[in-house]
Amino acid sequence: MKEKAISFVAAASLGLVVAPAAFAADEQQGRVTFNGELTADTCTIDATSLDQTVQLPKVSTNKLAAKGDAYGSKPFDIKVTNCPATVKKIAAHFEVVNMHPETRTLTNLEPEATAAKNVTVQLLNADGSVVKVGDEGKYFDVSDSTHDATMTYAGQYYALGATTAGKVTTFTRFTLAYQ
Repeated sequence: MKEKAISFVAAASLGLVVAPAAFAADEQQGRVTFNGELTADTCTIDATSLDQTVQLPKVSTNKLAAKGDAYGSKPFDIKVTNCPATVKKIAAHFEVVNMHPETRTLTNLEPEATAAKNVTVQLLNADGSVVKVGDEGKYFDVSDSTHDATMTYAGQYYALGATTAGKVTTFTRFTLAYQ
């Protein structure tokens, strides 16, 4: 009995030594490296930009009849002040909240009884190019003389399929990204 216990312990110990080899990297494994930088230099988000509401226009469901249709763009500004001299460019990074996973647009949070169906809100840069939720929008220059900037973006309806009449309500959060 004692020999069996010793043999078992020896075999188990050998397994602990050999087992890590089974997890060694091979050509079917990849690697992701994350690099970043933190800054002590920050701008101040202007009070008028901290909590704003963008009223999208009332549009016909005919304009949003098929998946991928987009309509009703409405611009909004995010203003920053008191930027340190070291900050030359700034953008809004739209955080991953209320995100439709397929389109990376903002999900309609209106209660079911009153909600428009098959519609989200898509974010845009001022030039009309799409900003996906989770990404940064276009970078804007920070004024060398006033140390402020105004970033202009937009929101618009985006159809996931044939839409139905109803209300649309959603929101996004943003942080500042610096260059």
